[in-house]
Amino acid sequence: MKTFRMIGMALVAAVIAFAFSACEKDNKDDYKDYPQLIVGKWFNFTPEASMFLNYQADGTITSIGWDKELGWLEETGTYTLDGEEITFLFVLADGSHKELKMKIEITNNELVTKAFGNETGERVQYRVQEQFDIKGNYSYLNSAVRVVPAEGKTALQLPEGVLFNGENYIPVDAMHGDRIIDVMKKFFADATFAADGKLNHTMDGETKHKTYTLNGNSLVFNLYEGSDVYKVNATSFPDEDGDRLFIIIPKQTAWLGGMVDLIEKENEGLKLDAAQIAALEKEFMETFETFTVILSLSKK
Repeated sequence: MKTFRMIGMALVAAVIAFAFSACEKDNKDDYKDYPQLIVGKWFNFTPEASMFLNYQADGTITSIGWDKELGWLEETGTYTLDGEEITFLFVLADGSHKELKMKIEITNNELVTKAFGNETGERVQYRVQEQFDIKGNYSYLNSAVRVVPAEGKTALQLPEGVLFNGENYIPVDAMHGDRIIDVMKKFFADATFAADGKLNHTMDGETKHKTYTLNGNSLVFNLYEGSDVYKVNATSFPDEDGDRLFIIIPKQTAWLGGMVDLIEKENEGLKLDAAQIAALEKEFMETFETFTVILSLSKK
């Protein structure tokens, strides 16, 4: 009997200790490091999402990407932390505001958000490596593209006397996401970031040699071989295992490179001069509100 009494007392002590432990875990002091840990760049690239988030120390956040449940997101807003809860306030494109409250767990390299209710499920983000070795051979895996014309814009106006399919403009519908994806598939079908700063890739059966630079997460590479006219400025980083490479390319005049090439081929003998290209670049930036590509490459 004495033995059973001692076992019972030990069990009671264990239950009490567990209860105190649980209470301690609910103490907000357990989350005191969250404001420091959350600052930085995070990503979530899965079949359900292709998201990049940047939390600033001043309480601002920018997000860009696609989520299966939330759709395409390219927003700037603020966040506030209260223990294990985080509140987001985003400013939408139409000027309205969207508030979102979630539970959060943060470690040095993982950030887990859990929605209240059924609005969204659990999301796991990984901290972006801000210094990494990009060298290696890659192939195209998948991509997400967002092309949105500015309000009232239906076409990209070409310089006077320049035609595309017989017209002095290019319909915005002709520059849709599927066309961009096709180009990216060809460009990165077999691409190598070499140690000598060369981006070597095969396109339409022909080997191309471009140049690239990587500074932190800032990746810059030439669109054309032997030419510095069109340089693509992107954000790049590897996944948590180092076997995939992500490249985020926002709206920029470098996208015009392919269009200029098409226009010059269609107008036999035409070579757009600097003034025409400058006018076309200005028109492009004003025609599109969003022209963003998110690429996922597989490391061989």
